[in-house]
Parts: sequence; C-alpha cells; structure tokens
Amino acid sequence: MGVVVNTNISSITASRILTENRKDLEKAMERLASGKRINSAADDAAGMAVAAKMRADIRSLNQSVRNTNDAISLVNTYDGAAAEIESILIRMRELAVQAKNGTYEGPDRTNADFEYTALKNEIRRISDVTAFNRQLLADASVGTNFSFYVGADVAKNGNTIAFTAGYLDSNGSAAFAAATNQIIANGAAGSAATASAGGGSRLGSLIETTSASVTTKTVTSAILAVDVALATLAGNRAKAGAMINRLEHTVSNLMNVSQRLQEAVSGIEDADYAAESANLARGMVLAQAGTAMLAQANQAPQYILSLLRG
Repeated sequence: MGVVVNTNISSITASRILTENRKDLEKAMERLASGKRINSAADDAAGMAVAAKMRADIRSLNQSVRNTNDAISLVNTYDGAAAEIESILIRMRELAVQAKNGTYEGPDRTNADFEYTALKNEIRRISDVTAFNRQLLADASVGTNFSFYVGADVAKNGNTIAFTAGYLDSNGSAAFAAATNQIIANGAAGSAATASAGGGSRLGSLIETTSASVTTKTVTSAILAVDVALATLAGNRAKAGAMINRLEHTVSNLMNVSQRLQEAVSGIEDADYAAESANLARGMVLAQAGTAMLAQANQAPQYILSLLRG
C-alpha cells in the first residue's frame, strides 16, 4: 500500500475498533448498573418476550397465593362460628340432661329453660351475623357458595375451588322441622341422616321445635334434637377442616410454581456479575489501548513531512 495523506486507513481502522470496544464497555457497564442482562428488546428480543410472559404469571401466582390465604381465613371464620355453636349445643344438652333429673321442681326447670332459650337465640344471632369481608357465611337467605380462584392461566381448568358452607341459621324449613319431629317421636331410632334429608344442614329447626324444651321432666325430645344438631354440625366442620387442609396444600404448590418461574426469569434476564465484571475489565483495557493506537495512527501522516524535507 502506498503512502498517502488524504485517507488515513490506520486511523479509520483504529477508530472503528475503538467504537466497537466502547460499545461493549458501555453494555457491560449498563448490565452491571441495572443488574439485568436484557435492558432493551435489542439485547434479546425472544428472551424479553418469554420473560415478560413469565413475570405476568409470577405476579398472578403471587396474587393467587393471597387469594388462597384469604380463602383459608374465610373458612376458618366459618369453622370458628361452628365451633362456638358446638359449645353452645353441648351446654344446651347439659341443661336438658340436668332438667331430666327428678330432683328438680317445675320452677327449677323453668329457670334452666331461661338459659336454654337464651342459648338458642345466640345460635340464631351467630348464624345471622358471622361474616367475612361483609359476606355472610352461614345465612340461608343469602346463600353460602364460595368460589376461590387459585391459578394464573384462565385457559386451564382446575384453577377454581368451590366451597359450600353448611347452613348454621335458625330458619329451618318446614320439611326439615317435620323430619326433626319424626326423630323426636321415634326416640333413639332417629338419626342425623334422617334429619339431613329434610332440609340440608340447618341446625336451628333441630332445637327450636316446640317439643325441644327443658321446662318439663320429659325432655328427651330436647336431648335428641341437640344430638342431631351436633351430628350435623360435626359434618359441616369436617367439610370445613378438609377444605382448609386442601387450601394449605394449594398455597404450598402455588409458592413452589412461582419460585421455579422466578428462577427461570432470572436465568433469562439477570446479569451474571462475574462474567460482566470480566467484560468490563477487558473493555476498559481495550478502550485505553484503542485510544492510544488512534492517537498513534493520527500521527502517522506527519512522517510524510520527513520525506518532503529530504
């Protein structure tokens, strides 16, 4: 190649290489500053699209974890109300057994019936007011069917869990009351299954029939009514407990899926600080060397002057 002045090929080459090295250095600095390997679509278009979809699923899964925990709180609220009603029913049965004893006079049983009636009213009150987020949990007039969303992809089945809270209210249907009276008439031959066939899980009618009282020595009807109520309540609580256990497993699975997706997103878009630190060191050396070589290349045409002096 001849010695020329108008086109300094060495300077152009050094400038081009220096520009490329500066771009690599700036990219390493950007990644180290942000902690991200992908800072724009130009860095990895396909990876950015996949990471965005995964981040959406992660946020949705984390919300589903909160949804499920809220569902557990709702069912626990229902179970707590049922547990309190169970305690009330046990006390009512105790009063009925006490009133059945022949050592008590009529006024004694009347006094016992004051508490018995008050406890029946408290069962009604608890059933009517127990709520979660202002939604009644055990009132027949409102309904007790709940649907918990525990997934991230609406296109997939199985992301909804349904829970039906058994009625705890005191507004039993006439058919159920008739079934209860039949149990009372049959004495020990009655069963909780017979009662539940009449009207679901309503407990109030079991203990609010006219025959369920402790004002007379013949209080077998009251004892039997409370027994059936306890059996029905036990079934409702068993369903609630099973649902709580299921939802706890749901939370664990959701958290596991969310964790694995976060690991995948990290592999796609997070910067490797060890590698980027090495790139930074390499880029700084090359940038300094390139700057020095560009300066040398710019000085090269001056050698032509020595030829002209000769």
